[in-house]
Amino acid sequence: MFQFTPVFLGLFDSTVQKLMNGFRDIFYELAYMNLDNMLSDMNEKVATISTELSTSPESWQGGTIWTLIKSIAENVALPVAGTVFTFVVLWELISMLIQPNNLADVDFVSVLMKWLIKTIVAAWFISNSLIICNCFFGLGASMVGKTTTTLNTITTENTQGSTLLTYLTDNYGDLDADAEPGDVSGLISLTISTWFIDLIIKFMGILITIILYSRMISIYLHCAVAPLPLATITNHQLSNIGQGYLKNLFALAMQAVLMMICVAIYGVLVAHVFDPNTITVDPENGVTALKLLTKACWSTVGISILLVYTMFKCEGITKQIFAIQT
Repeated sequence: MFQFTPVFLGLFDSTVQKLMNGFRDIFYELAYMNLDNMLSDMNEKVATISTELSTSPESWQGGTIWTLIKSIAENVALPVAGTVFTFVVLWELISMLIQPNNLADVDFVSVLMKWLIKTIVAAWFISNSLIICNCFFGLGASMVGKTTTTLNTITTENTQGSTLLTYLTDNYGDLDADAEPGDVSGLISLTISTWFIDLIIKFMGILITIILYSRMISIYLHCAVAPLPLATITNHQLSNIGQGYLKNLFALAMQAVLMMICVAIYGVLVAHVFDPNTITVDPENGVTALKLLTKACWSTVGISILLVYTMFKCEGITKQIFAIQT
């Protein structure tokens, strides 16, 4: 009876090996699919950020919102700005007349010329308020475009995930070979990790969308009332209102540039998370290729969280740069 024991043991080992190979194949496919989806979501969100930040307020969402904002600015804010403008220019004229020693020794021609120049400049600012706004954001879009050119190179070469996918395929893609001890458990861990990480990436994508949309809505709110603060731009006492408004416009434009710089830094950091040329696999000490891949995926999540945080902080940073009081 005992002479059949080696045969049964061999059959048992063969069956176990086939089961391991089958589970290894299943979880390899799942891990590869999850990893590919995770990296695709990341690259798609990076591309979305570039597109959103380089889009002007006029063309965002097909220009429908801009048409509404333009109508509000022209039909609601502009008439009120005209009233404010009338008050401001009259106040400016009175101030210019009584300032030099209560009308004594007043050069009426000089005062009148200065007043006319200020009035013409203020009227130009009011009538071209939306054009001025678009100039600021056009400058910002131009800078974003130049930053995006550099970012696209980084994204194409490094963050598309080809390195991680290639490494996974090279180490576990040979489905004809027998599974090694620990392959199945490692692939299960990688599959669960990449699935969970993909959910985190999707959630952070929602947060990034909220940040981008809130910035654009803030731009539209500024543009909707543009004639009002610009009506005070040439007044000596009230010019700080118009100047502060222009500083806020410039800060909103530069906020997009800072966000793109954050994305560029993110691309560089992600590119250096996993380099197969510098890592060493040591199965005897528990350092396996699957553990290295899992660690790289979680490191990528940490960098992605950092990206969301820095994009959120960009508004405050731009206000600090341009000394805007909040």
